Amino acid sequence: SELPTWQSYDYIASISSDVTVSFLSKFPTLKNKIVDIENILSRQFIDEQAKEFIPKEYHSSSINICSIGRFCTQKAFDRAVWICKELVDLNITLKWYIIGYGGDEALIRQEIVKANMQAHFIILGKKTNPYPYMKFCDFYMQPSRYEGKAVTVREAQILQKLTIITDYPTSSSQLTDKVDGMIVPQDIKEAANDIAKFLNNKQSQNTILANLETSDYGNESEIQKVYDLIN
Repeated sequence: SELPTWQSYDYIASISSDVTVSFLSKFPTLKNKIVDIENILSRQFIDEQAKEFIPKEYHSSSINICSIGRFCTQKAFDRAVWICKELVDLNITLKWYIIGYGGDEALIRQEIVKANMQAHFIILGKKTNPYPYMKFCDFYMQPSRYEGKAVTVREAQILQKLTIITDYPTSSSQLTDKVDGMIVPQDIKEAANDIAKFLNNKQSQNTILANLETSDYGNESEIQKVYDLIN
């Protein structure tokens, strides 16, 4: 059992209330040890990093979609290849760039060839500073199968990007559908159809952008929770 290990800690930090509920459903006796502390994000740092350069890879003649994360089952980039294919088949002119690295790279490359998406789904690999790619894309996409709370989604919102995520179990804690982003189904065809509608819906895009402009997604104050625990 993992319980003795968890019991040995003074406190257990959880990145979201959904994660806390899930954790306590398995370890209810640890309720007094767990504390919600979100991943700490500095708007100023992200803004500064995002201005370092303008990505040369992006095409002005197409829609540029960006995704960032580990190349693993959770992030579902292997499945994103097929969402991309569905979008291309719907006559959407796009380039979808993924940034990161991990054990699933060979699988992702295999799916790209299977789907014949070499010209549309592009692996950029590891980047020391991925923020300019996020800032200058047209849409940020998080196609995950599951998440605790994806930091990249919040980072994209800080940069006021039109953000699309799949309907994973904690998606509603990440954003509000059609308010400060879009949530699309996990099913490949259904996801592609909803994304295509969103890409063509300027009114919906403008509503979300207006909401992003008036929201503050930085949370530097979370660090105080850490100080409180230490003290």
